[in-house]
Amino acid sequence: MSALEELLAHPRLWRGRGTGTPAATPTRPSGFVQLDRALRGGWPRGQLTELIGAPFGCGETRMLLPVLAACTRERRRIMLVAPPAAPWIPGWRQLGVDPERVFVIRATAEEDIVWSCEQILRHPKTGALLAWLHGNRSAPLRRLRLAAGASDACAFLYRPPAAASQPSPAHLRIRWRANGDRLHLEVIKFTGGRVAEDKPVAIRRDDY
Repeated sequence: MSALEELLAHPRLWRGRGTGTPAATPTRPSGFVQLDRALRGGWPRGQLTELIGAPFGCGETRMLLPVLAACTRERRRIMLVAPPAAPWIPGWRQLGVDPERVFVIRATAEEDIVWSCEQILRHPKTGALLAWLHGNRSAPLRRLRLAAGASDACAFLYRPPAAASQPSPAHLRIRWRANGDRLHLEVIKFTGGRVAEDKPVAIRRDDY
């Protein structure tokens, strides 16, 4: 089979015939009914998701624990690249995440972060990637989008608030902010159509 034939046979390729609608993006349930409704099923797999906000430590990683727990139950790896602080493993364990499946990669240079993410997403045992990137260049984002598309993992990229005003090739972009005992999530980009709910999704900290 030629390279072109392999490409044309790829299950993610949309053909301009039949229903005229591309196949739905596979997802993992987020663990929150309202968020799953807004995301049309949950967090996308095989796609790049940007989580934009600050400061670190307001629940922006804790809200992912339901999907991380689901990954570790499948004996898949959770990879953290360049986190601003170490995860609180005892708390993660109490919420169902197997600490034996959690790995942290320390990196500071943008190139090292992006390269590490590419290698992680190529590995079939990766269930979820959480990475922190502070630059504003578009080339690294395109590389990460391509790498995510070659896997079936959930790929989350944390970026600072200023990134919201910049274009991005990410499939899904969410702006988050803490407000009292709630985390407000606003979908600012959803590739493939409009979001199911236009208003922000509020998640109580007691719920995650």
